[in-house]
Amino acid sequence: MILSRDIFVQSRVLNGINYLAKNNEIYQLDEIGEIVWKSIDGKTPLEEIAASIAANYNVDKGTVLSDLQEFIQELLSKELVEVE
Repeated sequence: MILSRDIFVQSRVLNGINYLAKNNEIYQLDEIGEIVWKSIDGKTPLEEIAASIAANYNVDKGTVLSDLQEFIQELLSKELVEVE
């Protein structure tokens, strides 16, 4: 699955915390959420993002992919990302 960010989502870092904003709603990202958000570029497959996180944090890729799919579903439900 390849995702792209919705063009109407604004991303800002305030006091070291990454926030996403769309339609007067604000969402706070944790460290991994920020990595995922920055990796969503319309070109990189979700599996590649999961593999990178798994390698950098020494975690099982299957676990990361499962958690990542749950996070992506949340982003999709809030219309912050789109499937390419």
